[in-house]
Amino acid sequence: MSGRAGQAVGDPVARAVERFRARTGVDVAFAGPCARAGDRLVISYLSGTSTRVLSGLTVVAGSGVGGKAITTRRPVRVVDYVAASGISHEYDRAVTTEGVRAVFAVPVSVAGIGVTAVLYGALRRPSDFGDGILTSACDAAREAGRELAVAREVEQRIAQAAELPGWAALEIRLAHAELLALAGGATDLALGARLREVCGRLARTAAATSGAAAAGGVRGLRLTPRETDVLAQVAVGRSNAEVAGALGLGAETVKSYLRSAMRKLGAHNRVEAVVAARAAGLLP
Repeated sequence: MSGRAGQAVGDPVARAVERFRARTGVDVAFAGPCARAGDRLVISYLSGTSTRVLSGLTVVAGSGVGGKAITTRRPVRVVDYVAASGISHEYDRAVTTEGVRAVFAVPVSVAGIGVTAVLYGALRRPSDFGDGILTSACDAAREAGRELAVAREVEQRIAQAAELPGWAALEIRLAHAELLALAGGATDLALGARLREVCGRLARTAAATSGAAAAGGVRGLRLTPRETDVLAQVAVGRSNAEVAGALGLGAETVKSYLRSAMRKLGAHNRVEAVVAARAAGLLP
């Protein structure tokens, strides 16, 4: 059984659950977002469970494995949950009903906020887990934390986009261009894809807020990721040489991507291309 229940902190945590279980082969993985006050979490994502007993379960900070992970901000593991002496046992019934024995919890942290979610893994037999499993869990939690930090930053900017002065609009465009450059150079393909996803949300929202989309933009038009990267750099006033340096591309390669983007957008020059891309919701 897999899926979401209750309130969700966002897709990065759901992906972390599936990613971690696929990498390690643990019997069960689940996770829950923490309340804004950081005093509890609600289990909202499940993978590999055989019942719904954990769905929507509220775990208070300091209690059980997950609650202890919130307060210590460190991974917590037990070889056999019900017999463990280092945790409280408010959730024994749920754990035994699901049929898991060994359980660990890893906090998902975002800089400037703290613990925003907890990622769990469990086996249906007693085990101290191997270092490889715990390392994979910590990696999945870090990846989710990075994705949540990016999503939070973008959402904050989107929330402020309705009445932006010119300098602030430029800051958003610069941030958008920088995020795309990071995505293009990311060695973690999943993180790169996530960065591009949030950049797309930012561009579409900016277009809707400005009314550009209603002004005759070509909806459904698609550019390749690199065409978008180049055009985002051009949109903040950078020359071809500066674009090449920012993206780690050759100058001729930049020109080729720009020509291709202009052709798709029906533009005769770089300024027209940027305007058309904004109207199509491809750039903020």
